[in-house]
Amino acid sequence: MPVFSHELEIGISGAKFWASVKDHTSILPKILPEDIASMRFTQGAGELGSVRITKFGPGSYVKEKLVGLQPQKLCVTWAEIEGGHLRQGFSKWIFSYQVVAIDDANCKLKFSVEYDGGDLDSSEGFMEDTRQNLTKTYKALEQYLKQN
Repeated sequence: MPVFSHELEIGISGAKFWASVKDHTSILPKILPEDIASMRFTQGAGELGSVRITKFGPGSYVKEKLVGLQPQKLCVTWAEIEGGHLRQGFSKWIFSYQVVAIDDANCKLKFSVEYDGGDLDSSEGFMEDTRQNLTKTYKALEQYLKQN
């Protein structure tokens, strides 16, 4: 199964970043309103098996299920179950990230996406857009966490 990966260093401690993971559904629409219209849980509240829907704009959304939550490894995994990349020709899209402490004030986010279908390998533009979107989102989150 193909895997897409990306790493990003941020100026927040790994512990502080991990503590914010449960609040991403409420924080991200506030800090990126031009990109994320809303995020809400339709099932659960952030525990394993929870389902959330993210709306980006008219008719554009993704429904995801929390399929992996490993606090000891500071890792979270979401599987798209409707919309999103599945509407773009992918039959599977599973997004994970792990928080890796660098020192007391910095950490690294290691992103990976397992996917089936679609054609990421021949679409460098799509991969670069995905990298840029991840960087934009998590740099905005870094700034928010520094201020709050």
